[in-house]
Amino acid sequence: MIASKYRLFLLSNTDYTHIEKFEHKEGQTFARDFYSCFEKVYFSYEIGMRKPNEDAYKYVIHNHNLNPKKTLFVDDKKENTDIAEQLGLQVWNLQVGKEDVIELFDKKII
Repeated sequence: MIASKYRLFLLSNTDYTHIEKFEHKEGQTFARDFYSCFEKVYFSYEIGMRKPNEDAYKYVIHNHNLNPKKTLFVDDKKENTDIAEQLGLQVWNLQVGKEDVIELFDKKII
């Protein structure tokens, strides 16, 4: 499992209403299992910052003492990966429908 080798964080612009719908649709057990894949989950409505505002990335980086050069940021929105790259993070702009996050190791990004 990837979480046993790497530290994983989720930074999402998802709002409270979407989280409620996700948890209701998928069920609390699935949602809890999904969230447990990450060391910490950050929702923009909770931290008061949204991607692509660079403060959102810096918040996570500083809270966990991450080295941007050794940190991979994956997102499906180019504007989000562009800002992350400007901050020195490694990035993968995932093309939804064409790529899947399970291809991460095939891409030799990490």
